[in-house]
Amino acid sequence: MLRPILAAGLVALALAAGYGVVARDPLPLPETVTIPGGTQIYRASGEYRIGTRRIDAPAVSQQVGPLHIMKYQVTQEDYARCMADGACLEVTTSPGAQIPQTGVSWSDATAYADWLSDRTGLRWRLPTDAEWLRAAAERGFDGALGAEGANPADRWLASYRSEVERRGEADLTPRPTGHFGATSTGMQDAAGNVWEWTNSCDERVQLAEDGQTRAIERFCGVRVAQGKHRAFVVDFVRDARSGGCAAGVPPDFLGFRLVRED
Repeated sequence: MLRPILAAGLVALALAAGYGVVARDPLPLPETVTIPGGTQIYRASGEYRIGTRRIDAPAVSQQVGPLHIMKYQVTQEDYARCMADGACLEVTTSPGAQIPQTGVSWSDATAYADWLSDRTGLRWRLPTDAEWLRAAAERGFDGALGAEGANPADRWLASYRSEVERRGEADLTPRPTGHFGATSTGMQDAAGNVWEWTNSCDERVQLAEDGQTRAIERFCGVRVAQGKHRAFVVDFVRDARSGGCAAGVPPDFLGFRLVRED
């Protein structure tokens, strides 16, 4: 009777000492850039109306705190570690490759953020649309069209033309990190050929004539992807070119970077 008890005790001691536990390689912390807090003029994403008339979302001044955001998009090397741990679903990737991980959905990106938080002991998440625009600085586009009227076709055409002009020809060649250079904030590769998932939901907002909000509907099965233009993409889609882009010109690639919370 004593032998099983002794054996169990030895196993417990061994586990407490770390024997028999498979050690994981230390995870290098992603490089981040810090954007100081201050005032941000932000024009929200989504569809805004006064009555039946489509309008640009109003530009709102808001006070924001410091923002710590990944300098680079999550790479294939980064994502392969998550897959190796069994925390991320299998996608096409290459361990060691310093190329942005693309072909990932919002759900995939969120799973990666949860895994990275667990591995590092820090809280990581997708940025909001507003946070991404802050970091993108001069490369960000807030979607203002100036085409307001009762005919929704006029605004749709203006939006489509704007997206085509900003996107240009599709660039379907994966580019190494740093290829598109840095913004004035130091964030690399913003508005290149990879659109980045954000945590912001698609919205329908009804305003009164005085600009006050009357009603908001959020559709969180569709998320904002940011890049050369805003795209609204169904959250489980990995390649918007094959379908799932809720409106407008689809992104070339879908990838992501994360924000680190204090």
